[in-house]
Amino acid sequence: MTTYRLIFEGRVQPGHDPETVKQNLADLFGVAVAEVETLFSGDPVVLKEGLDADTARRDQEAFEATGAVCRMEVQSPAAGRRWFGRNAGESSVASQDPDTAHEQTTTDRSPATRRYGLRHPYVMSFYFKPFYRDVALHWRGLAFVHLFVLLALTGVAFMLHFQTIARIFVNEKAPAIIAQLPTIVIEKGQVKVAVEQPFKVFRPDTRDLFAVIDTTGQIRSLRQTDAMLLLTRSQLMARIGPGDSRVFDLRAIETLRLTQSDMAQWLQTSLRWAPFVLYPLTLFFTYCLRTLQVLIYAGIGMVMASLLKRAMPFGATASVAVMAMTPVILIDTLIMLARIHLPLWGIGSFVVAFGYLFFGIRAAAEDAPERTAENPP
Repeated sequence: MTTYRLIFEGRVQPGHDPETVKQNLADLFGVAVAEVETLFSGDPVVLKEGLDADTARRDQEAFEATGAVCRMEVQSPAAGRRWFGRNAGESSVASQDPDTAHEQTTTDRSPATRRYGLRHPYVMSFYFKPFYRDVALHWRGLAFVHLFVLLALTGVAFMLHFQTIARIFVNEKAPAIIAQLPTIVIEKGQVKVAVEQPFKVFRPDTRDLFAVIDTTGQIRSLRQTDAMLLLTRSQLMARIGPGDSRVFDLRAIETLRLTQSDMAQWLQTSLRWAPFVLYPLTLFFTYCLRTLQVLIYAGIGMVMASLLKRAMPFGATASVAVMAMTPVILIDTLIMLARIHLPLWGIGSFVVAFGYLFFGIRAAAEDAPERTAENPP
């Protein structure tokens, strides 16, 4: 029976960047790039031998999918089959098997190319270890593409939820509040109202304090009141949530006069156009904040990998961190749409995210090389 062997001589395919090819090979074998460097000395390296024709071609395709050039040649029938076995002095990369790396999905080896796509995280991030291994090996920048798509989709759900709440407020509650407001005049950035101050506006249904108008300086911050809105001489302050507020500077307004009818009309106009204005802004800032969170989680993931005595690059842990956050973001969205209040969910969401982070790092670490002094993370 004719057998074949695969030989690598350090060459890359035309049009492929050598550094990218080295990284691809490192991902294929689950080792550090420094170990792959030994294959590019120019000396022929026997990758595998004792193969039949079909197996040799399949292994060659798996290896060359990285951008490297692998030569297949006839071998003496007396030669035994060698699965990337290494002799003394050979690179540890030669101890890996591209056939196994290309085909196995749920064992210790990962496929040579990315197996899962952008549609998979919405389910697989909840439970599937091979998915996390695939993400750690192959996703890198694609994980941040997924994060953007995820936030874009959940952002639509948030906007629909916001629009529903805003419509109820504008159509049912706002008219009674507007009826309490005086005419507000802004001249050269200064607010003027012809009422005794501080002037307070209450919700008609609960009689809770809704807004305060004070241009005298007695109340200068939302910390001094329970109101949702505070209008001072030159600023409008709005309480968005617990510990979160926004301040709008009015000094750039030259002249503006607001009557009750003007306010009602403005609210209706804002109701129609707010989603188109708020959605891109919300998506941008949310993506920036989530990216920062990913980087922090990735650093924690490096520590977790170190505790597991595995060497994982920062890009791999960052990709895993994105997937660890995915279940929490989806659960957050469902809770919001269902209008369910879960006490301490803010803390619980971090616990869940850290649980998935450890789950993902542990799954990915099964393919990562052992951390040694010669192979740091």
